[in-house]
Amino acid sequence: MGTRGTNKFTDYPGTPRGSAKGAKAGGPSSKDSGDVLLCERQLTGLPLEEVGRCDYFIAHHAIPASGTPVVVRKKLVGGRIGVETTGGELIGFLPTDYNYLLRCMKQGYSYAGQVTSSVAKPVPVVRVDLEPRK
Repeated sequence: MGTRGTNKFTDYPGTPRGSAKGAKAGGPSSKDSGDVLLCERQLTGLPLEEVGRCDYFIAHHAIPASGTPVVVRKKLVGGRIGVETTGGELIGFLPTDYNYLLRCMKQGYSYAGQVTSSVAKPVPVVRVDLEPRK
């Protein structure tokens, strides 16, 4: 299987495409067509990956209920961006499409929110909403 990306921030959803002439370097801090900073976007309905292999599922043999408060972990877990409960239990990982958030976090942003839906079978799936904070 091959990949289709160019290894640039423009590969990620919501990133402005086209020429960077006249734009400041910095990827996520650039304004998109809606004049909203990419790092300041509210992220809704994000499906977490590898939920069944993470700390929360292993410890509780269950998934967190809707409304459970979550935060994006400040440190990478095996090179991935993790989402955890406010108690520090890893729930799952953000899809790699959202790796640009690393750069945002280095700029002082943090992300918190809640579980919006969760299903245990046939495969554990958790969706979260996240809001940026600076």
